Amino acid sequence: MISKKKILVIGDVMLDRYWMGQVNRISPEAPVPILDVCSSIDKPGGAANVAKNLSDFGMDVTLIGLTGKDEASVKLFDLISASKIDYKPIEDPNIRTTIKLRVIDKNKQIMRIDHEDKDLSKVVMDSYKPILKVLSTYDGIIISDYDKGMVKPLVKKILSKAVVLGIKTFVDPKGLDFSFYKKAFLLKPNLSEFEAIAGVSKNTKEFRSKGERLRKKLSLSFLLVTEGKKGMTLFEENKATSYSASQKDVFDVTGAGDTVVSILSSYIIAGKSISSAVKMSNLAAGLSVQKLGSTSVTQSELLNESKK
Repeated sequence: MISKKKILVIGDVMLDRYWMGQVNRISPEAPVPILDVCSSIDKPGGAANVAKNLSDFGMDVTLIGLTGKDEASVKLFDLISASKIDYKPIEDPNIRTTIKLRVIDKNKQIMRIDHEDKDLSKVVMDSYKPILKVLSTYDGIIISDYDKGMVKPLVKKILSKAVVLGIKTFVDPKGLDFSFYKKAFLLKPNLSEFEAIAGVSKNTKEFRSKGERLRKKLSLSFLLVTEGKKGMTLFEENKATSYSASQKDVFDVTGAGDTVVSILSSYIIAGKSISSAVKMSNLAAGLSVQKLGSTSVTQSELLNESKK
């Protein structure tokens, strides 16, 4: 078990909404399936899912994210507050709260419908001074960037301040410009995000060369590239280590990356080695993909899994 630490999560919050049912016929109006919805569920998504993962893992969590002022923002506030998270939303009535609606037929996703106003808010920049003032009160910081407009205006200032304060920062990136994340302690792109920046590698040697080059260019202490079923590769100074994926039946990969960055950062902030942190986050990802939607893992679940 690891000790409780005070962690700040800054990022793009969203509402993950699921409509579940069964398709039995095709519509007479158009050649599309008709889903008879029998149940629905709402879950905190994006940075809110990262915060929930941390809270369920026993951390003391504060979450700062951007929302509209609408039904989804109210629902999101209720869900996040129920998870014992200190939630400090930045509300902009001129945008919609991001919703990802997933339509499920017999446990298989057949469609996703997004509601979002990406990069349309003009109030985000007003929040950076109050955030900078409180950074020193946290043991670690996670930046969860889903490229919706919350992170890019603030991240450079936050990372620079964190370096001065000696606070470890963990970034889950998005987009085609990783220069925003320079001087982060650890950057965690997935393979497709990494390849969008560094290019596709012909072999392992080229992949490792590109990873080390990117790590140095961004002045990162660590670069962790998650590779789905292949596992993940950790880059540190003049060293690259591959970790095989925990072989599990994959039910839903939604939120697996959130689980990785949450467990990984918790272990490192609590003083554990980078190697043990990666191993435990790898196990946690294996547990999360066995469940529907964005899910979290408790310390007891992870400890039991590690003993198998």
